[in-house]
Parts: sequence; C-alpha cells; structure tokens
Amino acid sequence: MSRADYIYLKTTNRILEEGSWDTNMIVRPKWEDGTPAHAAKIFNVNNTYKLADEMPIVTLRNTNWKAAIDEIIWIWVKKSNNINDLNSHIWDQWADESGSIGEAYGAQARKKAIYKEGMFDQIDRVIYYLKNQPAFRSMITEIFVHEDLHKMHLYPCVHGMNFDVTDGKLNLFLNQRSNDTLAAGSWNVVQYSALVYMLAQVCGLEPGMLAHEVVNAHIYDRHVPFIVHITFSRAKELQRRIENLDACQLISLVGRPEAKTKFERFQNELLKEHIEFEKLIAEAKELEKAGLVDAKAYQEYTKKIVETSQFERAKYIIDTMADNPEFEKILGYKSPRLILDKNVTDYYDFISPKTRDSQGKIVDNPESSFSVEDYSPETEGVKLEARVPVAE
Repeated sequence: MSRADYIYLKTTNRILEEGSWDTNMIVRPKWEDGTPAHAAKIFNVNNTYKLADEMPIVTLRNTNWKAAIDEIIWIWVKKSNNINDLNSHIWDQWADESGSIGEAYGAQARKKAIYKEGMFDQIDRVIYYLKNQPAFRSMITEIFVHEDLHKMHLYPCVHGMNFDVTDGKLNLFLNQRSNDTLAAGSWNVVQYSALVYMLAQVCGLEPGMLAHEVVNAHIYDRHVPFIVHITFSRAKELQRRIENLDACQLISLVGRPEAKTKFERFQNELLKEHIEFEKLIAEAKELEKAGLVDAKAYQEYTKKIVETSQFERAKYIIDTMADNPEFEKILGYKSPRLILDKNVTDYYDFISPKTRDSQGKIVDNPESSFSVEDYSPETEGVKLEARVPVAE
C-alpha cells in the first residue's frame, strides 16, 4: 500500500458513513443500460500529499498513471482540446466529428491575456513568476470560464490551481468541483502531482505539497460494493501484518521509541477483538457480479454495512494508519516515486509516457521523460464491471 491508499480509503469510508444520497433527485449520469446513476456524496474533502515523500498513486486498484500524465500534458503542455492530440480514449464520448471537446481545458489553457509584465497564457505566466518572483501570491490559473461554458462539451471538473513557493519547495492548491471517487479518486491526484514535479524541475525548485480540494466527492450506487470490498480486504491485510509483528521486530523496524510506543498501543487495542472480514467481502463480491440492484437497495446496503462492528474496526485500522505516516515503515510498505528525466530544463520538452505508433495504436512511449518506482497495484476484486459513461 502507499500513503495515498490510506488517504483514499479514509475518504471513501467517510462517504460511506456520512454520504447523502440523491436517490430522490433527478440526475444527469446514466449507466450503460439507461438506469440513472445515483450516488452518495459528501461536501468538502481536502487531502494533502507530501510529494517529496511519495508520488501519491493509489495501489488498491490499477491506476493508469501513464494515461493520467498524458492527459495533463495534453491540457497544460500541448494546450489542446482535440482528442487527436491525446494518447488515450478517455475523452472520445465528448468529442465532435473533428475531435474537438469545445472551448474546454486546453482551449482555456492556451488563451492569452495582457498582464503588467506582458502577454501570457495562464501556465506561462505561472512559470514566469516561479522563475522571477516566486514570492508572488497570485500564481493562479482558472479554466471554469462562465462566458465559455456553453461552448464546452463538458464543464471542467478540476478547474483551479493556486501555486505557492515556501523554502524553495513548490506547493499546489488544487480545486475540483466534482470527483467520482472510485473511478477517478487517484487519477487527478497523480496527474497534478506530476505537473508540480515538472514545474519544480524547470524552475529550480523542489516538489512540496499538493492540497486537493473536492467540493462534491461521491460514490456511485453500483460502485458501493467495490468500495466495501476494497475497504475490508485492505483492513484484513493490515490486521494480519499488525498481528504478526512482535516487540523485537518493532525495535528493529523503528528507530524512534515514541513511534514504537504509539504503534504498540494501536496493536494492543486492535488485538482485543479479532474480526474476520471474509463474510462481508464475499457479500460484496456477489453484489459486484450482480450490478443491477436499484439505487435505493444500494443505499440500504451501505447503511447496513456502516452499522456493523466490522466496518467500525476496518475504519479504525485505516484511519489510524492514515493519521500516522511513521507506521508505514513498520508494516514494510514502500511508497511509489516519480522519476523525471533530469536533462529536461524546458517545460515544453517533457515527453509523454503514451504515444501512437505508425498504425495509430496507443502504446507506451519508450522515449518518455517519466517513470515510476515501487509501484505495485493490488487489483484483486476491484476491477470495475460497471462504468458511469458520463462520470463527473
């Protein structure tokens, strides 16, 4: 598991426990069989990631980090709004016959405006200040432009960035209006983390923090069993590792006595009651296969799950791990790291991890400027069988 996994599960567990359902409302998204895609949602999620410590990729299910970074290059390097410049199919359903998605994303990124210092587009203005006046407090981009919304095929989900430099480290505050937490909860974090790495490298800075603010974080009804499955499977694995550690191992794994003491208290509390998660995992698997229960049934299923002692125990394990980064070393997990080609000093020289071959097939790019170390996704049981075609 990665540090990002704990943060991800803490968010999804909060949605399961506190989420407000829209089953009695009219919703725009539909499942492929035409059924309305209802969801449970919470207001205001703000997660912070230390980019110097890890590239925050969720390992609980495979994250296509190469396609995620390719999309960020499409928007903020190529500044394109045409899917023919994108090396994935994630925007195909919103494109017109020419491949355009309207005046969205890259179209907004490339628009120039006159500032006191001259004419820039949004990202070039940020680069100018990062290089020349990093203490500037208005390094801001915004692509949710109201006057152009009617010309966008989909309103931007991730829309605003506010950059900050502190002690030579580049930080980013990222605004997102809406997030499909299971399908895209890791995707946006990965790609905007990569953007911080890129800008830091070409501007002589170090990667700092990513603060990710989501106004509406939601889980769609048919995704609930997958989240339940992930939660209990990972809590079970964490519990197994925690139970198998003894004091001697703790001493060898942790140099700081206070970390060892804190972990032993957590371990003792956990071992008071051994809980088997297999039954709830099996139930979730059966519901995953069905995938045709109506939204109110999923709502009732969620209510039943969060009221169980097993969920409380799983939540306790995951939240404790999320709040205590020093426990990662104790349990032997490695955090993924993003490696950039150090020869790249011009922002526009970064090469995408994805490309198209001579036949137009999308393939991994051997010339890419990006690689990830220590990334081992755990995909058992979390393949999405049901997809929201118009996810946001």
